[in-house]
Amino acid sequence: MKSLKVLFKGALALILLLPIVFFLGPKPHFPVFDGKMAGVDWPLTALDSMVQAHESVIPNLKPDNQARIIWADSVRRTPWSVVYLHGFSASPMEGDPVHREFAARYGCNLYLARLPQHGIDDPESFKDVAPKDWVDGAKEALAIGRLLGEKVILMSCSTGSTLAVYLAAENPEAVDGLILYSPNIAIADPMASLLTYPWGFQIARAIVGEYRTIPAFKGWEAEKYWTTTYRTEGIVALQALLDATMQPRYFEKIRQPLFIGYYYKNEEKKDDVISIEAAKVFFEQASTPPGLKRMLAFPDVNTHVIPSRLLSKDLPEVREATYRFAEEVLGLEGN
Repeated sequence: MKSLKVLFKGALALILLLPIVFFLGPKPHFPVFDGKMAGVDWPLTALDSMVQAHESVIPNLKPDNQARIIWADSVRRTPWSVVYLHGFSASPMEGDPVHREFAARYGCNLYLARLPQHGIDDPESFKDVAPKDWVDGAKEALAIGRLLGEKVILMSCSTGSTLAVYLAAENPEAVDGLILYSPNIAIADPMASLLTYPWGFQIARAIVGEYRTIPAFKGWEAEKYWTTTYRTEGIVALQALLDATMQPRYFEKIRQPLFIGYYYKNEEKKDDVISIEAAKVFFEQASTPPGLKRMLAFPDVNTHVIPSRLLSKDLPEVREATYRFAEEVLGLEGN
């Protein structure tokens, strides 16, 4: 009987200790950041060379993955500019041809941003990345967009939309329209939220390994424009970005005209990368007047990356729905 009492006490002590061990376990920590964009006073005529100079010194940058400006016709400020923010592990080509054709149709200067540590041919990518890096990169892109146009449209896909929403909330005077494709308000897999819990990275590394690979993008053209193998630390930083920015207090600050497009046909055939329900919650909580916001499902795109010529199965509908929003809501006139 005495031995049973000792065993019971030992088991009880272990049960009480487990939560303590869990919550005192290693937890990812990242530098703090804010979304306020600082104004820049760069001469318009020097922008091209500045962007090219920055990109030219990035080690192992893959061809056609670099940030760049596409001028509407000449080196001059246009009434509207478009800044494209790509998603996690992608590059500016992710949104091609939609971003390029949109800008050409409406006479907009276009800035194709490349987020830090993206577009690089190196499996060690994202080893030391932090959410602040991506936020700072997006803030610089928006600053360039302000120089390129009197008004700015942030066009984005997936985690690029995470950044677009955050910047629009924190810089309402600098963003005049949001076009969000498959916005990553939350990851579809609810277990992803555990990545930033104590032991989250250690568990992820035990399950995924030191490196994460995207087999579906290997061996064909998509591999040129996506980082198909990268360090697992990257997905922890991604979840930390979502934790910090995709909050109701930021959603309520959104007052700009808003377009959301996503893949949904039925419960079996839908976007399995981002949470569609979370995107709907964001759409409802955004303070944009009802007549200035649209959220559309595209049943036949058959992909998360709906504006991409490489992946989307219904580019014409994505293109036309975006044009309708631009003309009926933003008041743009096509060429």
